[in-house]
Amino acid sequence: MDKKIVMFYPYVNERAVELVAETLRSRWIGEGPKVRKFEDALCKKFGFPYTVALNSGTSALRLALAMTGVGPKDEVITTAMTCTATNTPILEQFATPVFADVQYHTGNIDPNDIEHRITRRTKAIMCVHWAGYPCDMNEILDIAARHNLTVIEDGAHALGASYNGGPIGSISHFTMFSLQAIKQLTTGDGGLLTVLTEEHYDEARRRRWFGIDRRKRRVRLDGYAPWPQTEVGFKYHMNDISASIGLGNLEDIDWIIARRHEIVARYRHALVDVPGVRLFIREADRTSGDWLFTMHVERRGDFCRMMRDKGVEVSVCHIRNDEHPIFGGRRDDLPNLDRYEQTHISIPLHNHLTDEDVEYVIECIRGGW
Repeated sequence: MDKKIVMFYPYVNERAVELVAETLRSRWIGEGPKVRKFEDALCKKFGFPYTVALNSGTSALRLALAMTGVGPKDEVITTAMTCTATNTPILEQFATPVFADVQYHTGNIDPNDIEHRITRRTKAIMCVHWAGYPCDMNEILDIAARHNLTVIEDGAHALGASYNGGPIGSISHFTMFSLQAIKQLTTGDGGLLTVLTEEHYDEARRRRWFGIDRRKRRVRLDGYAPWPQTEVGFKYHMNDISASIGLGNLEDIDWIIARRHEIVARYRHALVDVPGVRLFIREADRTSGDWLFTMHVERRGDFCRMMRDKGVEVSVCHIRNDEHPIFGGRRDDLPNLDRYEQTHISIPLHNHLTDEDVEYVIECIRGGW
């Protein structure tokens, strides 16, 4: 089989290449003017209140947890159906992930399974927008408000998504986005933390760089710029090289997102009546970031063999986190996830797919397995 359609393919435009070269020839290759310009451009483009650019989405989650005050003996209610990078930051704060069940028809955390898991040790709820499709945020925020909990959104898949007319990234106190290589918008590697208040913005800027407010430091005669560190910080800042890649690619973001929506629409139209396929739901009150196209299929092993034999990569992308020993072993109280993990699969969705590629993927699936 000569045909080869890959599951993922990074998108980097020529403008990004030009900006990186410009940055490499400049004085600033660490955190500098390009990072600030990138943050401002993201707020303007997506309607985020405040944006802090970081070296990864995982760092953004760790920073959000630290700012929430999550620490030893605390619990964070989260989902097991995600990349381990969602939940390892909880362990890094010496806290405990408490897994709630998912919705079979979205892959997102099920609000109906959250409240009974809340204890006096619960500090936060973390929700993941699987494939870019927003969680039921009204229900989750209502639960959090009743119990005085912080909501942290893992929007690694969800750049460009919206809920009730507002952009993901403007709803909860903390939202993470990933800018890793194969995301809708990439900086090579990187992440964002969006926050709602100036207070959180100032704190996030300090704590991404050791707890030092770089804007307020003044260089002494001896060359040192003193700043009293009063809080634990990290080395999580983005650099100007990464920001240059992001600024270049951001110029194409309307097309990047529109093209992904177009491919998803074609998949959903063509596959809705295929025997053995069950599409995920779509509600009118939200739009997906469309990072993945995930669906349920019967006899998944046969489906995967057929697609790979025809030159099309497919993937489950992530396995349930409670399969990993670091999270304490497999849970027996997640019935929807037990069902979900047997049938979900994702097919290619990226900006290098041609119309012919999309039609070929559809033809392979419609041909049966």
